[in-house]
This record gives sequence, C-alpha cells and structure tokens, in this order.
Amino acid sequence: MEPVPLCKGEIIWTIERPQQMMSVDWKRCPAAAVVVPDITSIDTAKRFAGSRPVGVCINADGWNPEEDIGAKWPSERLIGRFRNVARRAAHEKADFVYLRMRQNLHVLRAAVLAVTDQSGLGILAELPVDADGRTPDGSSAMAVMGILQRIGVAGVILSGEPEEVDDVVAELAPHAAIALGVSAEPEEMHRMRQLPSVEYYQTAEPEQIDRLLRAIPPLSLSHEPDADDDYILAPVGQHAHFVDATIDISDPIDLEDHFGETLLELEDRWSGALKLEISTAEDVHLLAEGEYMINRPVCLAAENPELLEQALIVFDGIALYDGTWELDAETMEYFRRHYGMVAL
Repeated sequence: MEPVPLCKGEIIWTIERPQQMMSVDWKRCPAAAVVVPDITSIDTAKRFAGSRPVGVCINADGWNPEEDIGAKWPSERLIGRFRNVARRAAHEKADFVYLRMRQNLHVLRAAVLAVTDQSGLGILAELPVDADGRTPDGSSAMAVMGILQRIGVAGVILSGEPEEVDDVVAELAPHAAIALGVSAEPEEMHRMRQLPSVEYYQTAEPEQIDRLLRAIPPLSLSHEPDADDDYILAPVGQHAHFVDATIDISDPIDLEDHFGETLLELEDRWSGALKLEISTAEDVHLLAEGEYMINRPVCLAAENPELLEQALIVFDGIALYDGTWELDAETMEYFRRHYGMVAL
C-alpha cells in the first residue's frame, strides 16, 4: 500500500459539494490535502489544488441482505462494486482513498479489502463513535481499529461529539500502530484533552482551517503504540481481544458438527482461542453464518490454502495461525499483509 501523503498536524478538507472548489482562494487555503465527494471531481480538484494530495471519498455502504441472498459476509457483488470504484479512482489518479463507515464493520472491511486488492492507494477511514466508544453498528472502536491497522489502512479519523471522540482517542492511542485523526471544529477544540495524540484533523468548512491550525497543540510522542510485545490485538467482529503468543488453542472444531452448540459449550469452559477447521466450502459458509456467535479469539486451520483464503475473506476479524498445516513464506506473507493473519 502507498502511504497517505500527509504530514503530522495537517488539515484534510473534505469537500461536500464540487461547487465549493470554485469559491476558495487556493493560493491562501492552508489545507494540506483535499477529499472530493466523487471520482468525477478528481481531475477538477487536481487543477485547483496545485501540489496538494487529492483523495476521493468512498462511502462504505451498499450491502443489502435481500440482494445478497443468505449473505452475512462480504459478497462478491459488494467486493466487486468497491473494486470497480477503486479501479476508477486509481485511473483518475487519486492520491488516496477516504473511506467513510456508513453501514457496519462488515461493509467497511469489504471496502478495504477491495481497495488494497485493486489500487494500492493509501487509505484513511472515518469512524463515527459514541460515548461508549462504539461505531454505529455497535462495534468496539478498538476492534475496528485493530482490524483496519493490520489490513492496510494508514489512519482512522474519529468523528462525533468532542468529549466522546476525546475518550476514544485516549483509549486507542496506546494500541494504535496507525495515525489517529479527528473531525473537529475550532470552537470545540478546548473540550478535547487528547489532541497531542492526534496526527490529522478533518473539516468540511474551508473557512475554519486557519482557526483549526492555530488551535492544534504540538504533537506528543505519547501516541506511539506500546512497545509491549507480550500481547496481540486480535479482534473478532465487534469485539476487541488482546492475546499473547502462548495463548491456549482449542482442539480443532468441526463447523459441520453442531457448530453453534459447540460454541455455547466452550463459552463456559474455555478462555483461549478457538481453532476452527476449514475443510470444505461448506465450512466457509458456516463460518460466515455463525461468526456473530463467536466471542473468543479465532485460529483458522485449513490444509488447502485456497480454502483458508476464502475463510479469511469472510472472517471479520484478525485470525491467528498456529502452523497446523505449513504455509510457504510467500503465501504466509500475503495472508498477513492482505488479511492481517497473525502467526503465533
């Protein structure tokens, strides 16, 4: 993935209407980067914005269970749609992609997989958060960040009420391996105490950028991730899990043998990772359908690398790998880079 071409402490202007580009004094505009609302505006923005990086906004939505019959996972239609958008963005020479979480983690992750697979452009992801540190679908912001930072996203932009965003920054900063940003207005900055941990700022109001720049505090090194190698942030769906490399792993679980009942039994007597055995395409289907029941770290095991990749595609989390079946170094690196798989 290409890095997002921004420096720390800079402002991203998200243009909501293409007409806004006509009314700005670009020579004096202090925005370091701009994000246009659609692909057709990229060329115009590049003519106006000079040397500034131009990103394109992609709304991570569009999943309709009625269209994707029986699907609770990223369907080929959904991933294909995002691939097409990413391909067009790259063709129009966008400098990066700005993903907005509009629906749920499932769709956002599908969009990231499509962009990383198709374009190689750097990715920023905007996450709305609430007072409980959750995104609109109920996912833990920690879980979402933990997934995104392992699958190629360069930074997350948190939006919401200032105090709530501030609390989430405080929670995420010690575990963030990527840049943290916030959507903020100048008059709200005094309500936030964690700004020294923030690298990027986003606004939709160009006339506010000067005031934002004056309100930004010096960046602190406190945002650097913990150097503690004893744990791994390995979320499963909406839930964040911190595990270490010596975590206990269950015996292989046959997904076709009363998977739901097995999970209920293990919930009470097992605190380690669940090893899910993927032997057939039906197992992939069962994993996708039953993933919502899982609230334990997951280790995926498959003798066939193609089946393992299918399972990684549908699994909305960070899977562990314990080497039950050996993978060659190239395949292992691909699974790590593209799906975030962690070898223990």
